[in-house]
Amino acid sequence: MPAFVDHYAILGVAPTATTAEIRRAYRRRVAHEHADLHGSDPVAVERTRRLNLARDVLVDMIERARFDRDRRAHLAAATRDPLYDTVARTFGAEPPPSPPPTPATVIEPAPAWLRGAAVGLFAAVAALGAGASLAAMIREARARGRQSER
Repeated sequence: MPAFVDHYAILGVAPTATTAEIRRAYRRRVAHEHADLHGSDPVAVERTRRLNLARDVLVDMIERARFDRDRRAHLAAATRDPLYDTVARTFGAEPPPSPPPTPATVIEPAPAWLRGAAVGLFAAVAALGAGASLAAMIREARARGRQSER
């Protein structure tokens, strides 16, 4: 299905415009955008073709009535929500119910024995690290002392 083209917007006239207003608008737009005025511009040819088509459709009363009917249908379809349409096609007229909210989980504090063990383990690791760095400092001091004695 080709994309809908609003001929009123192309000519810059209101949907209530008379045939004389449509022809005047066509002449005014074509005077500025005609392909002969723009040399070898391929876009100008397309613009001129669209202007001609818009004028032909809107000047012919039968074609204009058909276009107005299609335009109303297009505008009515454009105001619908595509997500709602998809949900309605899938689940029926109403969207599915939302799931109940999950209750927030409460984190209980760790038992006292576990907290004590964690603190003890942390203290041991810290002491090991401090002891290792203290031992490294003592070794460096002894090495400097030996070098200064020589």
